[in-house]
Amino acid sequence: MNRTIQYLLYAFAVATVFPMSATSIVLGLIVIVFFRDLYRRTIGKSDFKKDSLLYVALYAWKAFTRALATSVRDITKVKGVWDRVPYIVIGFYKINRGTVNTIFHILFIANSVIIVYALGQHFLGIPSIYKPLFYEDSGRMSGYFGHPNQYGGCIAIILIMNICLGLYQNKRFFVYTPFLVAGLVFAGSRSYFLGVFVCFITLLFLSRSWKKILTSAGVAALVLAIVVFSVPWFSQRISDSFSLEKNTYRLNFWKIAWNTFLEHPVTGVGSGMLTGYLEPYKEQGLIDNTAHAHNLYLHELAENGIPGFILVTGVHIYFLVKYMKVFRRGSDPLLKAFSLGVALSFVNLLVAGFFENNFGAAIVALNINFLMGVLEGYRTAVQSS
Repeated sequence: MNRTIQYLLYAFAVATVFPMSATSIVLGLIVIVFFRDLYRRTIGKSDFKKDSLLYVALYAWKAFTRALATSVRDITKVKGVWDRVPYIVIGFYKINRGTVNTIFHILFIANSVIIVYALGQHFLGIPSIYKPLFYEDSGRMSGYFGHPNQYGGCIAIILIMNICLGLYQNKRFFVYTPFLVAGLVFAGSRSYFLGVFVCFITLLFLSRSWKKILTSAGVAALVLAIVVFSVPWFSQRISDSFSLEKNTYRLNFWKIAWNTFLEHPVTGVGSGMLTGYLEPYKEQGLIDNTAHAHNLYLHELAENGIPGFILVTGVHIYFLVKYMKVFRRGSDPLLKAFSLGVALSFVNLLVAGFFENNFGAAIVALNINFLMGVLEGYRTAVQSS
């Protein structure tokens, strides 16, 4: 395997737990090496993944809606293109089994270390480096990211991958699971907790073994009981999910986004333009921020109309189905575990998308597209052997 790319993949795995600028720097180096290798013809155009064109179609539409809303010069402000580059670029390289296993160990170790360090900061008063890893106002873990929900989205993906690898490839991966579960819990993201729960239920049905189902359900119940009794505020956040009074802002976001879509059903108000439409409602006190609609589907409908909604949900469902087929048809244990983990990560994103605009979360997109790129590289290596 290309040694330079191999070490850059390791560096990217480490960088995923740090601020996004770290992953962007490493990705920039990967892109430079990629063009060098294209020039030297050590990789070929035949390795291009044609389904990358789905991203091209999606962002072409986003650029179109942005141009309609503002001007052609403004299409450079459409966000999210860079976050999909790992899938396109990394997929050109053959990645061997040893490299894939090392990448996962790095991911799990790096995340576990950050979680332990964050808990030490929060409960033991260990000094913070660069920034506190818990939000002081909410007591939720955010890691080195901008918001606990962004961290929750990333750690949910890592946890899902860890469980799939432990079940289908090597049980030793379960060594990291308690740390990753702690990260998900202290992130306090109900959206991703629900997404992981749905993935867990899916795994139980895939096992087709009552013994495994009952054992896993028992372990999950024990973990949940420990969480409820040891982290009281988490159970309070879960109960708040069923309170209309506690979700007034979110319901208002959804209503505003839906009404915006009804007024602009075909092209929406333009990619990245919903913020301006939300501002008057914030001034009236109906919502508490103008970031997004707090719902992936309503956000896309409001900003990019019906075509944008179809493209975004279609991309998610396409990759979910694609990697579920790889899992079903594969015989290599690592390939099966890896593809199932990526497929379930899309399940998680689709479920959490009812409460988060996670398609617009750059660090979440970078993580899942990095894993997709590595998976494509490993698929190529398996097929050629």
